[in-house]
Amino acid sequence: MPPQNATQDTIVCYAPLMITTHGIWQGDDPLNYSLPLFLLQLILVVVTTRVLVFLLKPLRQPRVISEILGGVILGPSVMGRSKTFANAVFPLRSVMVLETMANIGLLYFLFLVGVEMDIAVIRRTGRKA
Repeated sequence: MPPQNATQDTIVCYAPLMITTHGIWQGDDPLNYSLPLFLLQLILVVVTTRVLVFLLKPLRQPRVISEILGGVILGPSVMGRSKTFANAVFPLRSVMVLETMANIGLLYFLFLVGVEMDIAVIRRTGRKA
């Protein structure tokens, strides 16, 4: 038990050269490398949200509801309770890569929202010019 005035922090060391694996035929575990692990995480998130979109479409729920429910299912509330699943699919060493890609995705989404424009406005401008 730590002293009362102490804090407990987790320090994660990243190996910058462990990006891609030499292959499962060489005996490497692909989940020990950042690129295969990120691809697994990305596929898992996309498949989960697409399945929820398919299931909630008859209930006329918007896509954002499926994405929120997918986050709840894959997060610590449901699947994250299983330490085996959490440590295999979302280990601490992958948090930096996943957060970086999530921030890039958020920037791209905000860019698309900013660029979204009515087509009629573009057509009227083209005729006047």
